[in-house]
Amino acid sequence: MIDKRFLEDLSQQISRLLPHAEAAGEDIKKTVSSALQKGFSRLDLLTREEFDAQQAALSRAQERVTELEADIAMLEARLGELEKEHQAP
Repeated sequence: MIDKRFLEDLSQQISRLLPHAEAAGEDIKKTVSSALQKGFSRLDLLTREEFDAQQAALSRAQERVTELEADIAMLEARLGELEKEHQAP
């Protein structure tokens, strides 16, 4: 979900750009904030914390894949050695 403070800041910036925003004040801020929140909720956005957590999980998974690939290579090499020993007369 999107950070609430981000939405508030964005709605305040938009309100400042509108010529009569000060007269309508809070109504426009609430309307803009609501519209932004609805729009952003339709997008599949992550917070920075969620993104960082996903990135860390992906990094750990990649490290584990690398370890497993090394284990497989070692086992394949060992299997090759055993096959050679078994085939030797």
